[in-house]
Amino acid sequence: MGTKAKAGQLPYQLIALDVDGTLVEAGCGCARPAVQRAVRAVQALGAKVVIASGRCQFAAVDPKVLGGIRPDYAVCAGGAQLMDAAGRELFARTLTPEQMYALVDFCENYGHELAFSFSDHYYVYIGYEAVAEHYRALAEHAEFIRDGEDQDRHLQSMPYAAFCHMPAAQAAAFGRLYGHLGLRFVPYAPDWYDVCQAGLTKASGLAALLDRLGLSASGMLAMGDAENDLEMLKMAGLGVAMGNAAPLAKAAADRIAPDVKQDGAAILLDEVFGLGLGLAPAAGTGQAAPGGGEGAAL
Repeated sequence: MGTKAKAGQLPYQLIALDVDGTLVEAGCGCARPAVQRAVRAVQALGAKVVIASGRCQFAAVDPKVLGGIRPDYAVCAGGAQLMDAAGRELFARTLTPEQMYALVDFCENYGHELAFSFSDHYYVYIGYEAVAEHYRALAEHAEFIRDGEDQDRHLQSMPYAAFCHMPAAQAAAFGRLYGHLGLRFVPYAPDWYDVCQAGLTKASGLAALLDRLGLSASGMLAMGDAENDLEMLKMAGLGVAMGNAAPLAKAAADRIAPDVKQDGAAILLDEVFGLGLGLAPAAGTGQAAPGGGEGAAL
């Protein structure tokens, strides 16, 4: 687009944005300045911005993480939470006691690190030091992590999801033993998994929000980089994978944005919405997704 889009002529009315690897570079802790500027500019045109993250609400929309981005909604914990801008839960589902205890028993038996996503913090039930170091390296904000090795935080309220560290063969073994419990192991780093209830994905949370707002998925642009983004990339009118995205995410997308290190999310929004920010991809970045719908290079 050569001119700035008007609110009534927006190419997409809802913008769903993953956090880690999309807005925030690994180990950097906060959304890059150009990305913050582009997201605010899209909101100023009238588009609604939704954070769609595997993180729980307290870690997904914290200003230390998003900087100047103030989302209108947030789909958190991989679809187990739907929040409005005021932090009110519009939808929430927690793990059942049976699901939680099975994870604890299995990880204790085999010595795997395990943490749960509660409403206030992540509580590490097994392997606190290792999990804290992993989270610090990945997301910088170790203040979101709490030592929960007393294993009593669930007596106050149940967690929304979990994350754990184990070889792929062990994740498969859990499925064979406890498949009837309906838990999904979704990889987000080598041998690290988000553990969510079957049927809950970022896409399911976004579908509930679209219904609430009276919008269709064709009017949504979604950006992500990991396997927990696959469903939302496929459902969106325009699914965008980052240049640094996992191969499966790229295969599910319509377009490929530049790498997060190159402000890829900002470049994509600038181009699609005609923001006039003067951003341009570095040479060799921005390409059509393999088999993608629009297939236009950035």
